[in-house]
Amino acid sequence: MLFFVLLAAVNGFVTVINKMINLEAKKSLGTINGTLINYLEATLISLVIVLLLGDSRLADLSHWSAVHLLGGVFGLVAMVLTVIAMERVRVSYSTIILLAAQLGTGFVLDAVAAGKIVPLKLIGLLIVIAGIFLDQMATGRSTEALQK
Repeated sequence: MLFFVLLAAVNGFVTVINKMINLEAKKSLGTINGTLINYLEATLISLVIVLLLGDSRLADLSHWSAVHLLGGVFGLVAMVLTVIAMERVRVSYSTIILLAAQLGTGFVLDAVAAGKIVPLKLIGLLIVIAGIFLDQMATGRSTEALQK
């Protein structure tokens, strides 16, 4: 269990670094070109890993039907929206808002799948959202005080 917790923590670290790199690509190349280069790099790196591991089922087209097209579409939309939002929102807010949206979506999907709402999960989600607003209010006031 600890291994998976550490893996999730590393994923969080890598995700934030990835956001910053994608923002720089957007500034240099534009949103669409930066996104395209990011996906081309990821495709090439994935292909090299598949070839090095020797698990190449890519030539057998019957496996391709098991991969849902929407996975790539949602990944692409998520990255483009993240890059656009990062231009106006600080990295910490972007990450926290993304987390709150993921928690909210997970909450709704769990509620629909299980047919019940777990109050503690809802309370946790509301605490995260309240924290975002409280931090924004505190940060906004301190920024205004520094400007005077």
